[in-house]
Amino acid sequence: MTTQRIDPAALRGELEEILVRAAGVGADTLAAAGVRSLAELGLDSLAAMELQAVVLTKFGIRIPDESLEMTLPELTHSVVAALEGGV
Repeated sequence: MTTQRIDPAALRGELEEILVRAAGVGADTLAAAGVRSLAELGLDSLAAMELQAVVLTKFGIRIPDESLEMTLPELTHSVVAALEGGV
């Protein structure tokens, strides 16, 4: 069985779109995110649940309940790993 290779930059862009559309994070906030956690970017538990639901629907994977503590690069890595079969 072969594993699917995912473009992390493209996936990060998709996650950013989800965060803006579904979780209500401002695009300007994401642009300046750096290594701040999603909670530090303004996500609350309800927004995290929405993020989890959209990621599950779109990609068929579950992201960790601890996603609020993750940075966007960490979240991207987690989703890439899951999609490539590493999680």
